Amino acid sequence: MTAVNYDKLRDNLIYTIKESQIKIGYTPNAVRLNYPVDSLNRLLGTNCSTAEMREVLEGFCVYAADTLGKISVGMFEGRFCITVPAEGVAFVHENVRDSGFLTELIGLFREHHHSMTMEDILRVFRKYSDAVVCRESDNDEFNYVVYFENGEPDDFVYCIELLFGHASYHRLTKEDFAALTES
Repeated sequence: MTAVNYDKLRDNLIYTIKESQIKIGYTPNAVRLNYPVDSLNRLLGTNCSTAEMREVLEGFCVYAADTLGKISVGMFEGRFCITVPAEGVAFVHENVRDSGFLTELIGLFREHHHSMTMEDILRVFRKYSDAVVCRESDNDEFNYVVYFENGEPDDFVYCIELLFGHASYHRLTKEDFAALTES
């Protein structure tokens, strides 16, 4: 088996928990996040079957215990369900600063999701970087794809949907986005 990139999975969990805390606030409860095996393979840099992934995730639980606590892994509807305990959620709350970019973007969607334009969204992106890529999409689920070309302040792809005066976004890793658009 190739080397496993546990850092990338740990960072993805932390960033997703932080995004949730920005959106709805901090609650001292466990968080459950579901990942398809293909997405985990892309994050971890592996090519595991479902059975092999169980073993890899057991190693991840040991690896991340010092920061995220006693993580548990199960299956839910064909996906791996990674549960970060309340102590891990508290660690994120207490030790990971809010991203100014993500805080402002979430605020825009929270306050103006029914009246914003793509220019409003791009204004937030451009406030944090001159290396913003925006292109229209022919995907049925979203109209635009926006990301930071240099990966700063984050390296996610934002799939934006503007429909009937409402706006929403989905945030994907570049690898998951590439897999989505290949199929």
